[in-house]
Amino acid sequence: MSTLFWPEFGILFLAALIGAAAVVPYGLRLAQGKPLKFSIQVVFLLSLVQNAILFGIAIGLGLLAAHAIGLGAPYLESLLAGANIPGSAGPVIALVLGSVAGASLLIADLFFEPYWPQALREVALKTSVLENLLASLYGGVNEELLLRLFGFSALAWLLSLVTPLSTPILWVVNVVMTILFGAGHLPALKQMLGSIPRLMMIRTMFLNAPIGLLCGWLFWTYGIEAAIVAHFSTDIVYHVFGTFVLRRIGSRARA
Repeated sequence: MSTLFWPEFGILFLAALIGAAAVVPYGLRLAQGKPLKFSIQVVFLLSLVQNAILFGIAIGLGLLAAHAIGLGAPYLESLLAGANIPGSAGPVIALVLGSVAGASLLIADLFFEPYWPQALREVALKTSVLENLLASLYGGVNEELLLRLFGFSALAWLLSLVTPLSTPILWVVNVVMTILFGAGHLPALKQMLGSIPRLMMIRTMFLNAPIGLLCGWLFWTYGIEAAIVAHFSTDIVYHVFGTFVLRRIGSRARA
């Protein structure tokens, strides 16, 4: 185990806890009007403890698997080692591609918008810009640590035990994790709607596929930092800027 493992783990774990705390206001907004079993303070504490356990395990195992196959967090590792930090190409490419992806997904979702169930429309309109901004932090940091650093690395490491890793193998891993990434959004949608119409299931999988594939490619090409930047910038454009777009559409529809 590298001497940088624990400092690297600590920083990523702290980032995951910040992301977990940031998403709580968004979750509470979605639960507004529904009875809570506990007070808001207890809900916040339980959420933090649950995420601490989940991401503690995911980050630890993810780092071990990633380092075993030559992946990881090169920018963070260079910073901790006092070495030359890799060039800015990775984060810049991630920022540009993530922003373009967010805009593309927002445009694509406008085609689904006339078929949205009323419950989904109400949720999209009642969450504030700040709540969507904070939730984007969770999406960018926590989901990438879970799906790419842990999931991608673990699956790629397992495959490396039976076959040499190659670009086609990494793409297979990327596709598998992208499917899981899209499917991971379905339980929340079901909780919101009660049941998921087929079109909304297609929408969820379709909209999450491009960013999942993009972040997987960025992870094995430039590191987890690039995947985080891309996912966060996508969410900023799609969820934060998209809030203004949806409100404009909603006000026009009411008129």
